[in-house]
Amino acid sequence: MQEQSTSTPRRLPDQWVQKIFATMQGHYGTRFLNMWKTGQVLPDGNDAGVVNAMNHWSEKLGGYVDRPDVIKKVLESLPIEPPSLPQFMELMRHAWTPPAVPMLEKKWTAEELEQNKKRAQEAMAKIRASMEGKIHGHRGDYRPPNQRTED
Repeated sequence: MQEQSTSTPRRLPDQWVQKIFATMQGHYGTRFLNMWKTGQVLPDGNDAGVVNAMNHWSEKLGGYVDRPDVIKKVLESLPIEPPSLPQFMELMRHAWTPPAVPMLEKKWTAEELEQNKKRAQEAMAKIRASMEGKIHGHRGDYRPPNQRTED
């Protein structure tokens, strides 16, 4: 028997989804809201289909709760036709960029730079020394040692 997860799925805050729907309605007019309306009016006066759609969008877009910048980018460049949820999610995927990671800046002192330069030179000298024997001892004959003939 599978264990049920006790954690609740991430959701976009209701205010965010209301803002998305308000922006879409402002951009597309009734064409957007008519995609979701059922005509069934709830006691609070809202359309049941629109409320259901907003809840569904909140759940499906929950992965972007930490990236309001992506939502904003999509809302600023909406397509000509009102998008369905899968189309909106595709717009979100295309607008997503990796979050900015602050770079740690190391200020090297002149002494540290000199020490690193010296260590690099020593390492290169060791590499060169180890390579000299292989290069000079090889004499360009790539056959295995047991197949080589001495000239």
